[in-house]
Parts: sequence; structure tokens; C-alpha cells
Amino acid sequence: MPDYEARIRTKFGELTIHFADKTDLENKLAQVPDLSATIEKGLGDLLVKEPEKAVAEFADLYTVGSDGSIKLLKFPKKKADVLRLAAFLSPKDLTPIQLRQITGVSEPTDYMGSDFTRNSDGTYSLISEGKTKVTNKIIPSLRGEKKTK
Repeated sequence: MPDYEARIRTKFGELTIHFADKTDLENKLAQVPDLSATIEKGLGDLLVKEPEKAVAEFADLYTVGSDGSIKLLKFPKKKADVLRLAAFLSPKDLTPIQLRQITGVSEPTDYMGSDFTRNSDGTYSLISEGKTKVTNKIIPSLRGEKKTK
């Protein structure tokens, strides 16, 4: 009988793995991609995927659509700030097309400036200075709070 049990939430439900030691766990985890593909292939459209939820702290600023993309509820006045907010709230790095869909800014790369970094896969992410602007200035202004320095 296995000594340990790991319960892992996946996009198709909870996966329980019983294992005796690290090597046994590694061997069983190596099988997970094949098992996942088999489940997805076998169930196809019947597979119910749990929708992602907005982070509670920012639920007044965005929601998550059924496709997993974010939907902004409040928009800063400046296009660059809208892009910063979208990149900050998104759980993953975004492509220019995704940024355009989320923000409505037609040429997002024209407004990104130095607060963004381009990743090797063509996505963009917000650097720490940009995140600081979002938390200290953009979000407080959207909520009608005093801005911090």
C-alpha cells in the first residue's frame, strides 16, 4: 500500500496519485500528460472545465470570461495605463492581439513603453516598475482613492 497521496486540481478535475517515495511519484507524474490527453480525447465537448475566477482583491476591476481571458470593468483614461492594468491583472503574459482584445487599444505596442518586456514567445509582460505604477497609481485612481507616491 502506498505511503503517500497527492491530490492535484487539474483543468478536468481532481487527480489523486498514490505513491511510496519520490521516485515512484516522479514515475507516476511522467504518465500524467498521456492520461490527460486520453481524458480530453475521450470526453471532448463533454469535459466540463472549471472557469477561472477573478482575484477577490481586484474583482471590482475585472472578471474572467468563459474562455479564460480577462474582461476589464474599469478603464483608466490613458491607453498606456489601460495596457498596464490588463497586463497586471492577467494570469498569463499576453500577445499584442490579446492586449487589443482586452483593452480596445488598436496598436498596443505603440503605447507600451519601458514598463513592458517582450518575451521570447512573442508575449509581453509588465516589469516591476510597471506593476508599481498599477498598484500605487492606476488602481487607486480607478477606485477614487488617494494615490500613493
